[in-house]
Amino acid sequence: MSTERNSVVREGVSAGLIGATAIAVWFGVLDAVAGQLLATPIMLGSSLATLFTGSAAPDPAAAFLLYTVFHFGMFTAIGLFFAWVVSLAEEAPSALIGFTGLFVMFEVGWVGWTTVLAQGFGELTWLQVFIANLIGAAAMGYYMYRQHPALPRRVRQVLVAAE
Repeated sequence: MSTERNSVVREGVSAGLIGATAIAVWFGVLDAVAGQLLATPIMLGSSLATLFTGSAAPDPAAAFLLYTVFHFGMFTAIGLFFAWVVSLAEEAPSALIGFTGLFVMFEVGWVGWTTVLAQGFGELTWLQVFIANLIGAAAMGYYMYRQHPALPRRVRQVLVAAE
């Protein structure tokens, strides 16, 4: 495996774990304020289990574990994709500009999807999910910025040249 590929994998896994943890902390705080610790991951894990098995929801510990593994796995995949885009942007800064547009479209779609599903997810609102996504994206973005501090300047140069 090349050094560049190792870097992308390391940065991607790290960014994904940072984003997943930031979102987990956000919902942990919301659950603690509501007096229902771990209610959100248990509820989402129960929903996830019934989605795939069609049977009754698992016990709370199994639901928590299922969702936690799913959540961190998905964010690791997202982090790997993000790190890959950033590595492409080192050569072609416009890749990051395209990714930003894709991210905005994803966020709008996710907020809409969350609004549609809100009835099935108890107290989970689109605004809580939107804020969680912003927190996760900011945490991942800050980490990647720290890994590639010259990239924003290069992207700005591309944007200025395009004008």
